[in-house]
Amino acid sequence: MHLTCETCSADFTLTQKELDLFRSFEHEPTPICFDCQQKHRMSFRNGRNLYSRTCNKTGEKILTVYAPEKPYKVYSQSAWYGDGWDAIEYGRDFDFSRPFFEQFKELQLEVPRCALLNINPENSDYCNMCAGNKNCYLVFGGDYNEDSLYCTMNMHNRKLIDGDYSNENEGCYWLFNSHHCYGTQFAFDSSNCSNCAFISNCIGCTDCILCTNLKQKTFCIRNEQLTKEQYREQRQSLLDGGYKQQQENIREHEQQRSMRVVKSHYTLSCEDCSGDYITHSKGCKNCFFAWNCEDLVNVILAEKQKDCFHCSYIGGEGGMRNFNQVATINGNECQFSYFTNDSYHSEYSDTAFYCKYVFGCVGLRHKEYCILNKQYTKEAFLVLREKIVAHMKNTGEWGRFFPKHLSCFAYNESTAHEYYPLTKTEALAQGYLWRKEEKEKPKVEKVIPASTLPDDIADIPDDILNWAILCEKSGRPFRIVKAELQFYREMNLPVPHLEHSERFAIRMQLMNPFRLYKRPCAICGKEMKTTYAPERPEKVVCESCYLDTVY
Repeated sequence: MHLTCETCSADFTLTQKELDLFRSFEHEPTPICFDCQQKHRMSFRNGRNLYSRTCNKTGEKILTVYAPEKPYKVYSQSAWYGDGWDAIEYGRDFDFSRPFFEQFKELQLEVPRCALLNINPENSDYCNMCAGNKNCYLVFGGDYNEDSLYCTMNMHNRKLIDGDYSNENEGCYWLFNSHHCYGTQFAFDSSNCSNCAFISNCIGCTDCILCTNLKQKTFCIRNEQLTKEQYREQRQSLLDGGYKQQQENIREHEQQRSMRVVKSHYTLSCEDCSGDYITHSKGCKNCFFAWNCEDLVNVILAEKQKDCFHCSYIGGEGGMRNFNQVATINGNECQFSYFTNDSYHSEYSDTAFYCKYVFGCVGLRHKEYCILNKQYTKEAFLVLREKIVAHMKNTGEWGRFFPKHLSCFAYNESTAHEYYPLTKTEALAQGYLWRKEEKEKPKVEKVIPASTLPDDIADIPDDILNWAILCEKSGRPFRIVKAELQFYREMNLPVPHLEHSERFAIRMQLMNPFRLYKRPCAICGKEMKTTYAPERPEKVVCESCYLDTVY
């Protein structure tokens, strides 16, 4: 079926598989392309932007993802999870003379919201969308990490700073899509590497610097095999602990990356999958960052999910049959909802934890058979739900995700902006909100430009912990913390000149877009689907040619 996207006017085609999935979920196809669907859903999730405001329950100062000017009631985590209130108290009757989304907005403004989604933290208060972290700081969407800082979507790491989409690493710095590494810095799309620096697409390497596409190599620099003595001599000058040399290494490795041979996609142990960054999965089509999944279509970031369609950020242990969902953990047969945790058959709901059969609800925990937060019997719920569905079909709301203005976040503070960056003009033209960014005023006595920092980490004084450093790029002040300074000294790394969100943005630029292009293999000519656009400078090859010529 050929359609024109109602948001961006791009022409696109729905495959037979997609049409079958729409029918299986009992919905009609919507004229919205993959990119616009993902942008829309992700605009309802804020993972990284934190603010200070007052808890509406206790009056205490709290850290939250909701900016202080937002009109919502926000409770601290302990107050929200406590027994001092019940979201069922805000229940109301459905009014068939008004649209559903209008009534949902009113409920959304009344029900208290949890300041953060940070489950069972231990000395890790400054984290969000996380579970089980210990001694972590500014970790977003990462679970079960320890002594880690400034990370996004990482699992089971120890002593990792500035890493994204990387799992089970220890003592590492500045990673992207790298796993099972130790004592490694500036590693991209690599695994099982130790004591390496500035590497891409390397596997099982030890003591390698400025290398690409190596497997089980030791003492290599610039892909040249050296003796142990030669390596140690050159390593001393390349990794001297100075910021100037580090930046030279970064520029050199960027040039290496642009000229390297690359596989058409990053997949591992997969069967019948298309997309990128997929591991141990089967039957996943047009998916990106999917781990241990089966039969997903049009999904970005999923773990241990099955039979899901048009979703973003879904995970947990065995979620299945979810449609048009975002920010979902252990969801089953949920649709058009967000912030869903361990729930079954949640529809058009916001923040449903441990619920069953809820429709149009906000902030419910351990409830079932509720509509607009009002409790019903099973029989009454099923009858009323069918009437509301018929009503929403008449109003044109059924089968559509929540309107953009119902997001609690502006586009530039949402996850959507990380993957699909827009200017203010572009965002407003597409119907999104935009938050005016204000420069933070440093609450320290000494403020210094990053350019005036000593080059060598050995020359950085202890009292830098009391300084505010002005970011070289944005001019925003930032501070480093004690554990961070200790890590830099142990790893012989210079203090960064950019604040953590700027560093994250640089790593995100290394990630290919979530879009598949047709292009021939540069060696055998076989047509491939790849996230490397035809105009990209890398030599892109199919998997078999990559294995034959590179590894």
